[in-house]
Amino acid sequence: MKRIVDCNKCLALGINYSTTKEENLLFAYQYKPEIVKVLWIVESPPYSNPPRYFYRPELTKHDSLYKEVMKSLDIIPSSPKADSLNKFKQLGYFLIDAAKCPIDKKNSRLKTQIIKNCSSILQQEVISLEPEKIIIIKATLYNDVYKCLCEIGFDKNIINSKPIPFPGSGQQRRFRNAIEELNLRLKNRVNPANPKNSSCKKTSPR
Repeated sequence: MKRIVDCNKCLALGINYSTTKEENLLFAYQYKPEIVKVLWIVESPPYSNPPRYFYRPELTKHDSLYKEVMKSLDIIPSSPKADSLNKFKQLGYFLIDAAKCPIDKKNSRLKTQIIKNCSSILQQEVISLEPEKIIIIKATLYNDVYKCLCEIGFDKNIINSKPIPFPGSGQQRRFRNAIEELNLRLKNRVNPANPKNSSCKKTSPR
């Protein structure tokens, strides 16, 4: 976690998210299960003021990710979030961001560079968490994260062989249906095939 907090690559892009980033991580890692059975990887924390985040205790009307993840697991979204997040943890689930600085809104034009800046950090974080399974959320993120994890040998842990939409802008039902299907596969111990044309070379994260 220290490496994530200390990273300042995005300062050159005019993004100073260091304080909020550290707060987000402290909130999140309170709920890290001892064994991560399923690691959920989403794009980035939202750009918002006051700060909004999946693991922040206060529930806001814009917390669609938190609400829809909980609903997809038949967990009632609690407010404050502690009860629901503890149930999420008890299932062995943990959620992280591919990019630790916000990509949405005014930073969207910098998405490619921010994802690139965070790629080695994401690899190190996944290695340290040692997840049994991985779910990648958001269609525009899927290929970048797949390739990133493929380089460190975690592509075989990814259980969605195609993108899952982010649960916003009318995509909530499609999101829930996709998660319910994956949950059924997990219960039946059936792993989806990895994406086609997915060749990659394993490397050690820098």
